[in-house]
Amino acid sequence: MPKREAKPRFPESYRVPHNALMMMVMKRLLLALCLAAAVLTAMAVAGAGVGEATIDANGNVVTADGGVDPSIPPNEQLSITITNKSPYRIDLYYDDGDYGQFMSIIEKNDDTSLKSYIGHSFFVTRHGVKEGLFADPGTDHEKRLTFKVGLRDQIFVVPENSAPSANPCQDRFGICKTQAKTGGCGRSPGWMIVHCCESCDPHLNSSVLIDPKKRCSKEHLKTPENVWKPGDLNKLFAGWATDDSLKETYGLEVISSPEPQKYGATWENATDGSPWVVVFDNFLTDDEVRDLIRGGEIEGYERSTDQGATNELGEMEKVVSTTRTSANAWCTTKCERLAGVKSATKKIEAITG
Repeated sequence: MPKREAKPRFPESYRVPHNALMMMVMKRLLLALCLAAAVLTAMAVAGAGVGEATIDANGNVVTADGGVDPSIPPNEQLSITITNKSPYRIDLYYDDGDYGQFMSIIEKNDDTSLKSYIGHSFFVTRHGVKEGLFADPGTDHEKRLTFKVGLRDQIFVVPENSAPSANPCQDRFGICKTQAKTGGCGRSPGWMIVHCCESCDPHLNSSVLIDPKKRCSKEHLKTPENVWKPGDLNKLFAGWATDDSLKETYGLEVISSPEPQKYGATWENATDGSPWVVVFDNFLTDDEVRDLIRGGEIEGYERSTDQGATNELGEMEKVVSTTRTSANAWCTTKCERLAGVKSATKKIEAITG
């Protein structure tokens, strides 16, 4: 029989008690299992393709693949689709943390597709007014519809039960709280009451004034008498027509007036009772024109619209006309601070009083 070799003896300092040895083995086994699970999870996520997202009864976004795919690089363009099953024509906005950037109009029972990136968020409103839509409105768990991109080829569904909140006093934009803290409620109370109602409530009692019958009442506006009285507009035009300094400075020309001969109307077909038409040929300087155009570019030109139906908050729906093809922009914030815009504004204030 071969000789059995004696087991080598280890110094006492190298000996491991039996219980400690078992613990070491178990730890290594658990570590191996965790690594295997991580590998399997990564493989499953990497293999995930189309992700569909809908809104559950509580207004939460439910995604088939679990929400966010950590394997997607932040610079990868992702395709998303928004399907509108609500009873409204809706507007889609990218949530930039400010006032939102308009992306698209989505008709009822229609959808739109666009490119986006991981982590981007979107929200929807009734078309023409920025009145947010909610899932399960009027219930204790109503929630505003927002969609966050987390997967490739996601489909977001605006559900059939979508509607404005039963509580009209809402903040519509991510910037509302900041605007309220920096005095925005006092600077633009009419606009802020409607669009940042919740944040401005402590400052303006906007939860009450959100009702247009109260907000627009003569008592609230402190205008018990009409600012413009019969004949005032005619006096304004007549004053311009007889002001030689306006003719000299701005090249004012009366094209038509209710009394053509008296005011020197230049249109040959003007007769008594014709409307006022006055032209300022040299009202703006080249620098002012450039700044006005630049200001519009900064704020972003949008297709001009007509006024549609009025909602419960007193807002008129914007309707895209088939005949009105111009584009316009609201000159606010950065636009208002341009030198040419400031000087043009002062001119308008001076001649209109």
